[in-house]
This record gives sequence, C-alpha cells and structure tokens, in this order.
Amino acid sequence: MSKTLTKLQERIVARVLAMSVNETLYLSKGHLHSARSLKEQGFLDRNCWGMVQTQHLTASVKTTFFAENGDVFAIEDIYDNCWIIFEDRKVIAKPRNEANAKRIVAALKELRIAEADAGRRVAA
Repeated sequence: MSKTLTKLQERIVARVLAMSVNETLYLSKGHLHSARSLKEQGFLDRNCWGMVQTQHLTASVKTTFFAENGDVFAIEDIYDNCWIIFEDRKVIAKPRNEANAKRIVAALKELRIAEADAGRRVAA
C-alpha cells in the first residue's frame, strides 16, 4: 500500500508533533516545496509559509500520519540530529542514533505483547 505522505513530509510532521507549542520549525530549500505540497493537500494551515508550529498541522494530517505508521514507530528528525519515537500518538524518546531507536522500538513492541498476554491471563 502506498503512503499519502512522502518520507520528507513524514519527517516534517514528526518534528512538529515532537515540538512544544511555542517552538517553531524553520524550513528551507526542499523542505519548503514539501510544505507547499502539504498545504495543497490540506494538511497544513494556509497561513503557514517558511515556519511551522504545532497549530499549523490539521487534524487530517495527524490522522493520516498515525494511520500510516502504526502504534509504535521511529522516524528520523528532519535535520538528522535524532530519531523521534512514537507510541500511541505520543513522543516517547528522541535517541541520537538509529541503532538505539530500533532497540527502543523493539523493546516497546515486546512490552506491548507482554502486557497484552498478562491482561489475557488475568481475564482468564
């Protein structure tokens, strides 16, 4: 199944979701083209130009982003300075390298399985 968002667009959205409400993501070069495309798709507020804040993301981009990526996943930051790990639509960690990101994602997935098994045993 093909994704609605490109890898660069996913990285932009991930970074903005990981920011606090008073932070701003400054875009340049190819990032501006991706932001323009997001605006054309209705995923970014029309008043957003070269700077993106959390309030510029529309509900539809958040829904699409999380629907296409699952419950636990990691995406590299747009400026390559860390990986952003999400679990259940929340930022869990921002490790500095891919190996640590993969380890954290694997551990979170195993923990979810263990918690589900424990819940089934308690219910039985």
